[in-house]
Amino acid sequence: MKAVKHLGWFVLALALFLTGCGTDSASTDAESKEKKGPTPEEILQSTSKANEDLNSYDMDMSMDMDVKATGLDQSMTTTANGTIVMDPLSSKLSMESMGEQFDMYIKDNMIYMYEPASAMWLKMDAESEIGASLETDQVAEPLDEQIQQVKDLADNIKVSETDSEYVLDVVVAEDKMMSFMEEQMGAAGESIESLGNFTFDKFNYTISIDKETNYPKNIKLDMVMNMEDAGDEATVNAVVDMNYDNFNATESIDIPAEAESAVDISDQAALTY
Repeated sequence: MKAVKHLGWFVLALALFLTGCGTDSASTDAESKEKKGPTPEEILQSTSKANEDLNSYDMDMSMDMDVKATGLDQSMTTTANGTIVMDPLSSKLSMESMGEQFDMYIKDNMIYMYEPASAMWLKMDAESEIGASLETDQVAEPLDEQIQQVKDLADNIKVSETDSEYVLDVVVAEDKMMSFMEEQMGAAGESIESLGNFTFDKFNYTISIDKETNYPKNIKLDMVMNMEDAGDEATVNAVVDMNYDNFNATESIDIPAEAESAVDISDQAALTY
């Protein structure tokens, strides 16, 4: 089943959607009728204002995914953590999945990656074909822009709150999400049709924003997706959980000493998935 091959990529693309990357769609019908507190627009405007001077933050992410298909019953956990500095752009990311550790740094317009299979460091110019295929420009998108773009994909946004946070429950418009996925698939050289037919039994998307700082603290996607391709069926259950903290605590990021001798692969062709 060709669609099964793409399931991990598909969910990771939706994880990118969590951070608002890659779309400029239509307006939001935002609602907060049950609450006398601030509306979604007011909360997001406060977040945008708070983020005007934001230049760095830490993040951590976990993704739990269960896939069931003909002859396949697989569970996978992926974890990641890192630090982003916006200006000048530098970042570090460590990710672990299926027992393998992956490390990536961005510094002075160069991307450094540790390749666990060969136990060696690679580097590439971020503007080279292979560097551009990693879409590291999405890393540089400010958090306020990422959060504001949520409105572009929403049918409505409802607000609840705890003592310390506002919680935005986003109902995503299916047609806008499909447009997003078509754009992401096209960027990876694939068509949306290659996934077969798919529907969602569940698609819960929430954003938690700190009341005191107006910074986003957590973004979570909880979804159940069904896929059908040439008579074969698959179901994926995935939970992606992203946390942000240590705002403006980092001025710059240095690459590890062992990456200084990384092999330059800037002249190679773009990565294929």
